[in-house]
Amino acid sequence: MKKTLALAVTAIALAVPTLSSAQFANPLSGLMGGKSSSDNASANMGAQQDSLVRTYVAAGNNVLTANVHMADALGVKAESIDAAAKSDSFSGSNIEAQDKAISASSATVAEASKAGATLKDAEAKTKYAQGLLSLAMGVKKYMDMSKDAQGFASGVSSVSPLQMGKFQSGIYIAKNLPSNVTNLTETLKQAIDFARTNGVEVPAEATSVI
Repeated sequence: MKKTLALAVTAIALAVPTLSSAQFANPLSGLMGGKSSSDNASANMGAQQDSLVRTYVAAGNNVLTANVHMADALGVKAESIDAAAKSDSFSGSNIEAQDKAISASSATVAEASKAGATLKDAEAKTKYAQGLLSLAMGVKKYMDMSKDAQGFASGVSSVSPLQMGKFQSGIYIAKNLPSNVTNLTETLKQAIDFARTNGVEVPAEATSVI
């Protein structure tokens, strides 16, 4: 009888699957300094935001430079661009200031073109061509970051609401990038048409973007 009982106990023991060490992990490890999934998500989103902002600011600076060149070529003064708009700061307020400066200076150039401003000489035509090139560079950077901006918008939902305040710059970019691409692509098309009408040699880099 004892022999039979011993065999039964052995059979039961062999039938029970072995538990991995992970199943015996300390349930308090997250409270003892281990990183939670939300911490990891926050760190990942932070890196994505840094990349987005750097590209967005660089693209905006290209567009601002373009507007200055084209306004100068047309003999008009571009809207005043404050220091915040021209800075390389990555704060949300400076990014928004840059966008406002782009809108204002682009409107100045567009209005001058429609009002009959002309390119008076070869120097003016050269400046306008430089503006086209810089504008195309900015538009291409905006276009190239579209996928990353969409990924950021999707991923930020996994971040803790308590940490959401750290990602306002990225959220702003993801929200505004589509309209920026649409508006500036149209601006580039109009600028190219104006250049051709006024005898400016349009850089190939400009036409390849649209």
